[in-house]
Amino acid sequence: MTFAGLSILAAGLFVMTLASYPLLVRFKSDGHRLQIFTALRYSNFRWFWINGATQSMAQGMQFLVLGLLVLDITESSIQLGLVAFIYGIPNLAFSMLGGIIADRSDRLRLLISTRFGVSVLVLLLAIMKVTGVLEIWHVYVIMFLLGTVQALNNPARQALVADLVERKDMMNAVALHAMVNQSGQIVGPALAGGIIEMAGTGPALFVNAGLYLSGIIFLFLIKDLPPRAPALKSSLVGDLLSGLRAIRSTPVLYTIIGMAVAFTFFAMSYRQVLPAFTRDMLDVGAGGTGLLWLSAGLGSLLGSLIVASLGNFRHKARLMVGSLLVLFVVLTLFAWSPWYWASWILFFFVGVTSLGLFWPLATTLVQLNVPNEVRGRVLSVLQLAPAVHFLSGLLLAVGAEAVGWPIAITGTVAMTLLVTVWLGIWRPVLRRLEE
Repeated sequence: MTFAGLSILAAGLFVMTLASYPLLVRFKSDGHRLQIFTALRYSNFRWFWINGATQSMAQGMQFLVLGLLVLDITESSIQLGLVAFIYGIPNLAFSMLGGIIADRSDRLRLLISTRFGVSVLVLLLAIMKVTGVLEIWHVYVIMFLLGTVQALNNPARQALVADLVERKDMMNAVALHAMVNQSGQIVGPALAGGIIEMAGTGPALFVNAGLYLSGIIFLFLIKDLPPRAPALKSSLVGDLLSGLRAIRSTPVLYTIIGMAVAFTFFAMSYRQVLPAFTRDMLDVGAGGTGLLWLSAGLGSLLGSLIVASLGNFRHKARLMVGSLLVLFVVLTLFAWSPWYWASWILFFFVGVTSLGLFWPLATTLVQLNVPNEVRGRVLSVLQLAPAVHFLSGLLLAVGAEAVGWPIAITGTVAMTLLVTVWLGIWRPVLRRLEE
């Protein structure tokens, strides 16, 4: 089967999954709705869920296309890491500001505005590419702007989930949101790889911008959100400090956020430099890299389905810690594997344990332990975690130049293990949560 055929197949499965959600909502077993899809009975969450599908597919395309674009311009893995670093700076710097804005403003309107801004920036990049004027400094500037917009988007998106479902369905909603994000990550890179092989990076960027724009339509269908308590009149600094105080006064919050930061900074640092890794270690290009992302996406989807099916079960923290311990093993084996299909299978389990299990569980535990009036600010601190892996990608690329990819990745995963043992096992906070 050609790579284009695989892309079409993946896209078809993705569309079928979305089209089937009304049947899934209505399916009953022993008089009860199938537990895995309970949050989809809320109409507003369904539109949000479908929007998440298009946006995650677009984001999956974006990172693969931009990674290959930078390698095409510079042929340097360090430059690829630098571009990710530039994207991560505003993500890190403005994420908490985004949380304050999410608590003060209309979260839905903020989400629509940020998605439109991303669409325009990607479209501008596509135009410069096809007209032949694109230089690496243009990529630097646009990536910085994309990172700024994303810093405003993420806290609003995470906080909005709590406005769409009841508390008892929070974990299911978070898991379904993660699940559809991973579905998009399956199709996005595969679709990008197919388009690049057939038509080049310019057309792939146009498709990318179109996906971002089309997803906005579903946000306009969200209606009648519950009223929120009016925001207290205080300074930005005061709002920032109140969010930090909420975290410091709640051991569960600072423990989980600390684990999340270590997870993304160390264990996820490979994500933004994967095209360079696959070129050097596995000798594959856009097609092979896209298929590798597809395996991780399938694994993440499976992990999210597992979390969603468990419902409001008791041992969330235990499963979260266990997922990181397994991740240490499979990611280390992946780093040393010289065989493509062995790497493909290992990367599947990287997806299961990381974005499939750990991230939905961590997000759920934070959502369940934070007051609504500071939800955006606290979630913005949690969103610092994804931002830091854009910074660590540059460090990983530099390390790989010095000692090779296997040793560099193994070192980062070992650091994740140390933090997991310290915060998740040695300290009693998470154990007490389940007593």
